[in-house]
Amino acid sequence: MQNPKLFAASFLTGLFLFPAFCQAQTISIVSGNGQLVCPDCPINPQRYAPLVVQVNSATGSPVAAGVTVTWTTTQTGNIAPFTATSTTNSAGQASYPFVPLQLEFLANFYPATVVAKATIGSVTASVTFQETTAAPAGEGAADVTVNLVPPSAPPQLTGGLAGSSSINTNGVVTAVKPIVLTVLQHNGVLPNVQVTLQSTTSGLTISCQTQPGQQAGTVLTDGTGTATCIPAFGGKLGSGNYVITVGVTYLSFGSTFSVVTGPPSKINIVSGNNQSVNSGILAPASLVAQVTDAGGNPSSGVPVKWSVTLGTANLSNVVSATLGSGAVSAWVTPIAGPVNVTVALASNAAVQAVFTITVNTVITAMQTVSGNNQVAVEGAAFADPLIVQVNDNNAPVPSASVNFAVTGPATLSASSTSIGTTCATPATSCSVTTNAAGQAPIVVTAGAASGPVVVTASVKSSTTTYTQTFNLVVNPKTATITAIVNAAGFQNQFISPCSLAIVYGTGLAPGLQGITSAMIAPQNQVAGLTIQFGGVLAPILWVANLNGQESASVQVPCDVPASTAVPPATVPVVATVNSVASPPFAVTVLPFSPGIFQFMDTDGAIRAVLLGQDGSVISFANPARPGEVLRMFATGLGQTTPGLVTDEFDPLVLDSSDNWVPQDLAVNAGLLVGVDNSGALILSAKYAADMVGVYEVDFQVPANAVAGNSLPFALVVVQGTQAIFGNASLIPIQ
Repeated sequence: MQNPKLFAASFLTGLFLFPAFCQAQTISIVSGNGQLVCPDCPINPQRYAPLVVQVNSATGSPVAAGVTVTWTTTQTGNIAPFTATSTTNSAGQASYPFVPLQLEFLANFYPATVVAKATIGSVTASVTFQETTAAPAGEGAADVTVNLVPPSAPPQLTGGLAGSSSINTNGVVTAVKPIVLTVLQHNGVLPNVQVTLQSTTSGLTISCQTQPGQQAGTVLTDGTGTATCIPAFGGKLGSGNYVITVGVTYLSFGSTFSVVTGPPSKINIVSGNNQSVNSGILAPASLVAQVTDAGGNPSSGVPVKWSVTLGTANLSNVVSATLGSGAVSAWVTPIAGPVNVTVALASNAAVQAVFTITVNTVITAMQTVSGNNQVAVEGAAFADPLIVQVNDNNAPVPSASVNFAVTGPATLSASSTSIGTTCATPATSCSVTTNAAGQAPIVVTAGAASGPVVVTASVKSSTTTYTQTFNLVVNPKTATITAIVNAAGFQNQFISPCSLAIVYGTGLAPGLQGITSAMIAPQNQVAGLTIQFGGVLAPILWVANLNGQESASVQVPCDVPASTAVPPATVPVVATVNSVASPPFAVTVLPFSPGIFQFMDTDGAIRAVLLGQDGSVISFANPARPGEVLRMFATGLGQTTPGLVTDEFDPLVLDSSDNWVPQDLAVNAGLLVGVDNSGALILSAKYAADMVGVYEVDFQVPANAVAGNSLPFALVVVQGTQAIFGNASLIPIQ
């Protein structure tokens, strides 16, 4: 049985915002950035190489020819900026023959900034080139000094193959040291000067790892005139010569380098992929892969990890370290598919290869997904379709034909999500084809009579037939009350005015599956249901239809008269659904019906809902302590002073300053609280604020209380010489 709700809940609507992401066009530098040029040097005068950009669309493809690129040059000194334009070619590239602006020869170096900008529609993108013009110094070249840091001859370099900046020596991977150099002028540093590293030997490649935002293979000097080039090697294995170039064409120097086997960075499938195997059968071919460095050279002695990453399978004869050829292998026996087997580097799972194994379909089971134990009224459709799933072990089986047959007052029809069916309308049997998830749905509609309905789903595989049964109930259109109990203790002997009760019956929630609550505060009608006690409408907290059990939580109206006669008189209770009233149900209404609200604790025990002084819930993991003041929650404690009214939710009163403040409604009845069969000191008993039909009682745990996880806990209303006990409960004390 569901635990009843304690509060009349407020419903908040969560708003989920999904930001829209849009790719914009991009513009990037192709060449010409970071040039250092001395156009008027008497020895080896130089000229600027064109500045080139690449313009791409939002999809990353080159724009068409004819897109305008605007070039704006800004140079230090009292010189106005200069703007020129060019257009893209068929490859989306545009170039600009940069020429420095007027030079005043008041300094040896004249930095210039060139901004290239392209606009497509409402989107504009730009990149910035940094160019430096050197004036002649004396009779020689401009006053530029390039120094390696620390000072040395150009180093001999050794590195791993194909873009790697590491060396793999006997399984030990070490990083290649970067080349650091400074570019200086006679009275300071030169920032934004391009530095590149290139091979002069055919078949071998070497370059600087690209600095973010720069053209491929280049770095620029920073504000201290320093450039850091991390060598990246490629091509084939061997030795050759390299050259370091400063300022695109300004200065070059070099030495030798060697390309050796790099660290393992690729796993290639050799054989065994895309096999088709019956479940539980060893695949006819083993799974074989090869581990190599980025250039395709085999990596020997490298640990790998094999795992099943999709479906279910067993691996055997696993080779988990590469042989001299870089090969690793494993055998696979698929159980449920499709199956993916992944082999990855033990040191870096991102480097992997995935084998795919198709598992031939064999139906091994059918299971119920949803729709069982529903209730509908005569002539109405059951709220949820009946859904079964066909499996091959743990894998769903699509395109299987499931037959549904119904007995009892109901008919079958196809669901709106059915992908293939032979259902006529209406039908007592029909077939439905399973979807990609292996599921087949069917809709059931109640007939003109009431009674039990059984729907049987069946699927055949070879000589075996698998079945699932759904048990449904068709109720009369008229609701019927079958029981009324205390909402806290579930006693069914009696209820009392202002208390919370649960009404059970059939036809109370014919169109509902699950629970629906009153909005903000209890309402007199929820989900088309009203309930009257002696002709007085009762506030409804919630209405439920769970696994065919229909119920409603209500507050017994405060003005329903309580009986003191012997034997006590009864009050007729009537449930009305969609304007059709149920037969009256007689219930005894007494002045008091104490009930303690409870919850299921983490250890499975049912304990009283108690709050500590800090607001924490007393539980198996947070037991009470002797002498601690606790708050309990109950219902059925009768009238208060000032008096209670029906649906009292948030009692407020005006204070002396005409401000609304909470009002304490003290319980009139005498109460006893028992802890481990001993009385506890009651500090206060009042109607609970912000709740309906709920009372709170503050009491002190006896100082001499013994420890225990499940000690007896009780609440008693004293009426003259009569003691009215609530439901027995438990309290944990440490």
